[in-house]
Amino acid sequence: MVVTSRMPRNRTFAQLLVLAGLLVLPGWGQTVPSNTATAPVQSVHTTDDPEVLRETQLTIDTPGYSGVIWWIPFEFWERSAEKKGRSVEQTRKAFQALRDYTIVGVLTAKVSSLGSFEYVSPAELQNTIFIRDPGGMDYPAIPDVSGDAKTLADMLRPVLANAMGRAGENFALLFFPARDKAGHQIADSVTKGQFSVVIKNILGEPETIYLWRTPLSAFLAPRYCPAGKERVHANWEYCPWHGVKLPEKP
Repeated sequence: MVVTSRMPRNRTFAQLLVLAGLLVLPGWGQTVPSNTATAPVQSVHTTDDPEVLRETQLTIDTPGYSGVIWWIPFEFWERSAEKKGRSVEQTRKAFQALRDYTIVGVLTAKVSSLGSFEYVSPAELQNTIFIRDPGGMDYPAIPDVSGDAKTLADMLRPVLANAMGRAGENFALLFFPARDKAGHQIADSVTKGQFSVVIKNILGEPETIYLWRTPLSAFLAPRYCPAGKERVHANWEYCPWHGVKLPEKP
């Protein structure tokens, strides 16, 4: 089963998603003096651009289950810094280590007939979620990450737990390889391609596939139809309204 649906606004998990998009990272990329240990510097990385959320998040909406899958491309951090008036170049340097990973956040639960949630634990998600490259090769989550990636995960967990309660406690931040065995980037938000997140043996079926097609419009300059001047998606080749071929680059 291939799923490409977006998160409906009236879904219960939609509000949780907004909170998940607000990453408060104490001291990330900064040096905190020893005498301020009780009041660490905080760097807030977020985005209020609905297009970013719309293109990077997919809904888990199979019978009896609800949730979300959030692909967090590297460009998310750049856009977040830009929105907050921070230097994009400094953000690139601070988050450089994250380029070694494809980062995916997952939150899902079994929904009872009375509307209560039975969350799937992060440990179970870690072992049953894979990313799939265009050639059909599956890659498991990396169990032990180090350096800045581990710092990100360690800082995010208590923030989400405080903001979202049990939902935050069961939000899994998963790190997958950034490149395939041939050295090609598996998930690239600014070049043409595709990749999938595959959930196996959890949602009542052997596997459920969540597919992203790239590039994402949110991280590229706008494209417009040469005939009608309407704005078009970054990965379209033809204008759906006029049928004309679109220019390759803005």
